[in-house]
Amino acid sequence: MTTLRAGLAVGAAAVLLAGCGSGDDFAKQDPQDIAKAAASDMKDLESLHMAGFVTTDGQKLGVDLLVTTSGDCKGSFTAGEGRAQILSADGQAYMKPDKAFWEAQAPSQADQIEALVGDKWVAIPSGSGLEQVCDLDGLLKSFDEDDPTNKPTAAAADTVDGQDAIKLSGKDSDGTPVSAWVASDSPHYILKIQQTEGDTPLAITFSDFDQTLSVTAPPSDEVVDLGSGS
Repeated sequence: MTTLRAGLAVGAAAVLLAGCGSGDDFAKQDPQDIAKAAASDMKDLESLHMAGFVTTDGQKLGVDLLVTTSGDCKGSFTAGEGRAQILSADGQAYMKPDKAFWEAQAPSQADQIEALVGDKWVAIPSGSGLEQVCDLDGLLKSFDEDDPTNKPTAAAADTVDGQDAIKLSGKDSDGTPVSAWVASDSPHYILKIQQTEGDTPLAITFSDFDQTLSVTAPPSDEVVDLGSGS
């Protein structure tokens, strides 16, 4: 399902945050030095909250997820008027879409699926892409990719939700403009990434860094495996 790959678009902007070196006056450093400091601080994280939207296959999807480096996550995707709760625990991912979500994603089968699933969780098979959406460790590693074609070329003072930040601007490997906001104060976490042009616009903010997240898998009698029809 296209929806399960939604969070992968976030990684497209992450390559902007590869750089080298560090200095004393953070705000006045070269944009690539600022990016490297951000990538370094982000690698120490174990959890965060990501919220905003991504675009995949021409569809705008809302994202609101708490994710960890262990692969656990919980939150939701939204598509139009529809919403799907998302949960991943112990290596197994689940989703619980509402009726509007099923109708948007599988209109010809929505009634049949809803009759089978009801208000239960759906077990998502491995390889669907949702496990990558919930893989904070993989996302943080992508911030440190070293591609000379993906380097920030400008930096300017700005704010994100009232927090002092430095806005980095550059382009991805396709030449599409990408921006990233880095906290001015240490630790220099990435607060936001944004891509407003191209085929896959996105805007994601990051917050609640390293807050404790406890995720428990739903009871087996509240789960439907559509692959087995049970």
